[in-house]
Amino acid sequence: MNLTIPEIHTLPLAAALLDRDDCLIAATPEWEAAGPGTVHFAVRATRLAVATAPADTASTALLDRLLNALGVAANSIGGNQSLRVTMLESSLRLVVGRSVADVGTSHDVIDLAVAGITARTGLQVAVEGRPAFPVRAPAAAALVLVQFAVNAERHTRASSVTLIQDTNAFHVAWPGVAAETSVSTARRHADRGRWGLGFCRIAADALGAAVYPPADRGDGTVAATLDLGLRDLALPLAAVRGGRVLKATRTWGEETGCPPGAPVEAGSRLAHCLEAASATGTLACVGGWAVRRAGDRCWVAIPPDDVLDRARDVLDGMAHERALWDGMPEPHATRVFALAALCSIRLGGPLPRVPAGAWNRRMADLAPILQLPMSAPRLDGLAALDPRVVAYLATAVGTELVPDGEDLLLRIRPGCEGDERLTDLARVGDCVRLS
Repeated sequence: MNLTIPEIHTLPLAAALLDRDDCLIAATPEWEAAGPGTVHFAVRATRLAVATAPADTASTALLDRLLNALGVAANSIGGNQSLRVTMLESSLRLVVGRSVADVGTSHDVIDLAVAGITARTGLQVAVEGRPAFPVRAPAAAALVLVQFAVNAERHTRASSVTLIQDTNAFHVAWPGVAAETSVSTARRHADRGRWGLGFCRIAADALGAAVYPPADRGDGTVAATLDLGLRDLALPLAAVRGGRVLKATRTWGEETGCPPGAPVEAGSRLAHCLEAASATGTLACVGGWAVRRAGDRCWVAIPPDDVLDRARDVLDGMAHERALWDGMPEPHATRVFALAALCSIRLGGPLPRVPAGAWNRRMADLAPILQLPMSAPRLDGLAALDPRVVAYLATAVGTELVPDGEDLLLRIRPGCEGDERLTDLARVGDCVRLS
């Protein structure tokens, strides 16, 4: 879908069209500046920047620490484990909106995908060789192929897959006949229940690509496809006039099933959006969608998630892709687990607590592994924060683990009182409570 400069001004978002030097071409009235959480959509030689609700600095800093810990681990270990952690780290950076600018080849994608598929599934994997072609963010592209393979095993009981690299495309093929299906998922965290195919959509958007459901190849096999040859606007966006979709982006059709020409169904979310767009120029939001009336039409967009929902996607991704980082050697495993737990707490999750008996055993094992710079007292209370989190915090920001009756406290190192890793823990003087 092509957008004119006047249409850019009326989009239902805080958005701006920027050239390759970040100079402003056009903007909506709500646009102020690109800041943390801004999402960029490629539009040929320009970019459409869309602002989202800003996140607090503690959440952003914890996410950065988690992603950096995964990156350090990937660079410190070897073999397939390194490929798997690299794939996870690069993909999570893309999900949270960080720049992923590395460029590799299609062969890198295949190598990463094989490492991921063999960790996530019991499938036999074959590869059809082709000359290599350049691929941006090859690790993220590889994780899309892993999701295809996982779904083939889970939903069609496939026992083997073949990875095929084509010009600007990858296919994951397996024996069978294609059923009537589509890629059913959503880009917004609040609108879906599963991570894998949602990630595929997000990754494809960032790569200027598209994902296609399994289709017959004419040789007794079916294949799901990642097509990297597209560079159209990935923001789900539509113009509606006279009760029908006038024009729309491809991604809008994927998300809503309402391509250009489709009628607006009574009682649908789209119908509610149009009802809310009562005044020309006024921006309204309905169920996470945004709408603005402009003359004889209404523009409706599905905005990208804000930083906190993208952070929730990161944690969902770590849980969904646990096979890619499970078995990571120490001290990396403890650091990654602890930072993921602290991010979860920041987003409203519960404190991960461990009963005293297990806590004492695990802490005794962790202390020498992490070279804990203090003694670890015996816990006499009922339970305390997971010893992996305690050991990480003690090493990073503590000076002493202090028993206080049935409680356990960590004395904070001078200068670390404002550290974001301690933000959600209860303070007791110059200590934080761990039990």
